[in-house]
Amino acid sequence: MSFLSRSDQRSDSTVGRSDEPEAPSESDVTESTAFRVGRLLFGGILAFNAVDNLRNLEGRVAYAESKDTPLAGVSVPAISGSLLLGAVSIVFWRAPAAGAAAIASFLIGTTPIMHDFWNEDDPQQQQQEMTHFLKNAALLGAALAFLGIGQRGR
Repeated sequence: MSFLSRSDQRSDSTVGRSDEPEAPSESDVTESTAFRVGRLLFGGILAFNAVDNLRNLEGRVAYAESKDTPLAGVSVPAISGSLLLGAVSIVFWRAPAAGAAAIASFLIGTTPIMHDFWNEDDPQQQQQEMTHFLKNAALLGAALAFLGIGQRGR
């Protein structure tokens, strides 16, 4: 018997099979305990920050004005409300792509304005602003990851 004839006799059940495990499905990922805890921490902390912004609106608006934010009296409450809605969306995993997009928009819009460490002369203040800038960049990465997962669920 030739090599070709032996391979032709191979069972159809082995054709197309791989020894590698299948990648987890989106529902497997979103139903995992780690994912649930991650989204509760991410969304919960951002919701807390948004509520804190809204509670201390005068101070937040004054800080935004000190950074030359246009229309701070309107933009600060609007973007804080958007952050709150996005965070709640992630916590409850309802319209997660829209929620993650709202969070990403908040971070993209506010981070370079409010944490412009490159404009600080005082080394201690510059370090503090850089820390906040990098923290927000990490949060943006998480928001983009949630956005990607949320879009797959459509």
